[in-house]
Amino acid sequence: MSTKSAPRAAENFGFLVAVLIAVVLNPLNSSTIAVALRVLLHRFGNHANSLTWIISGYYLGSAIAQPVLGRLGDLWGHRRLIFLGLALIMVTAVGAPLSPNLEIFVGWRVGQAAATSMIYPNAVALVRAELPDQVGRVLGWIGMAAGGAVAVGPPIGGLLMSVASWQAIFWLNIPLAAVAGWLFYRHAPHNPPDARKNVGPRAVLTRQLDLPGLMLFAGTVVAFLLWSTHFDKSQGSLMLVVGLAGTGVLIFVESRMPAPLIPLTWFKDRTFALSSLLTILSNVVMYSILYGLPVYVQSVRHLSPSDSGLLLLAFAGVTAVASPWGGRLAQRRVGPQPLITAGIFLVAGTGILIGIKTLAWPWIVLGLICLGFSFALSNVLLQKVLLESVPPQETGRVSGLFMLLRYLGTMISSALVAAGIENPTRTALFEILLGMACITAVLPLGLIGTDSFQG
Repeated sequence: MSTKSAPRAAENFGFLVAVLIAVVLNPLNSSTIAVALRVLLHRFGNHANSLTWIISGYYLGSAIAQPVLGRLGDLWGHRRLIFLGLALIMVTAVGAPLSPNLEIFVGWRVGQAAATSMIYPNAVALVRAELPDQVGRVLGWIGMAAGGAVAVGPPIGGLLMSVASWQAIFWLNIPLAAVAGWLFYRHAPHNPPDARKNVGPRAVLTRQLDLPGLMLFAGTVVAFLLWSTHFDKSQGSLMLVVGLAGTGVLIFVESRMPAPLIPLTWFKDRTFALSSLLTILSNVVMYSILYGLPVYVQSVRHLSPSDSGLLLLAFAGVTAVASPWGGRLAQRRVGPQPLITAGIFLVAGTGILIGIKTLAWPWIVLGLICLGFSFALSNVLLQKVLLESVPPQETGRVSGLFMLLRYLGTMISSALVAAGIENPTRTALFEILLGMACITAVLPLGLIGTDSFQG
């Protein structure tokens, strides 16, 4: 290596470390809280509906904020959005533990979601601009880091609860955000001048951001969440009607916006549409396991929070280890076989876990290993396909949309988990997940022959 390239290599290394630390804040906050759900239910109202809002409040905020903040990064500079997000994470880490009731706690979770949403799409956009030939490989490393965060999150959450309290789960964000901020300050590249468009706030609000679509999307998702938590009541039926009507209006409005929150024209492409559906379904299954399994084994099989966190290591640990392999596959143009393989492992894992009520622990671990391997393959490959479907100047936007699709799957999972724990002696949740897994094994066949899946 030449003396001129050595400093650049060091800068790239520091930049990548900053990216990896920053992007794990979202999955870490997802997984550490999983083992605290029973405690939070007791503190904020011992009802399954509270669980839906504890989980979905975070992901609703993320789903709304990701495309918007990715777009703002495209317009105003990705670096500055990352710094703002890290600062807000520290604020929410102080505010959330002081919440006196469920409503305020969910509000802080939404704020935490907005903070983490500033980071991911803008970090990916910086990677694509700085290291265009290494995007697939870096996405694999990001998948490994995210999988590692999910792996260590539950044990760390259980440990913090045993030596301190559930509040310490939020305090963990402060040192991590501080280190990531320092590394970004030292090593992150600046957007080139032509990438920092001189777009004023008024122009952003009126032309660049789809505020009607944003409000309609938020209202529609809230209506469906209210329906899912009151599905056996008359007001639940009303919310279902509102949600369906909102969906129709959202489609109508988005098809006529110059810069829509959800670019419907992208979904006319078969690859983009099928990959988006696969993203949603795989995340429904994965997060239903992440949140549902700890509650289930604590309630039915009487495991402690720390032991249930260790059990999830089988899932998240395999995800972390196998994600770089998924990144190497994403770096090359391959056929849909890896996604079909991921679907088969998803079917195997959910099929095994149907017997969770009486199954021996080694079998449960095997099922979680299958799920982790599936997610390691599908997550990186699907993200790379969506990134390559749009021009480079739309990277922040499509990265935000990818996360929106993931969070939509997560919000669906929260409703499924809440319904499932109403009667934890049944395994209906796992039967539903098995059906979804079967669909994910079949859908990739529709990608055969498309531009992104030659071979």
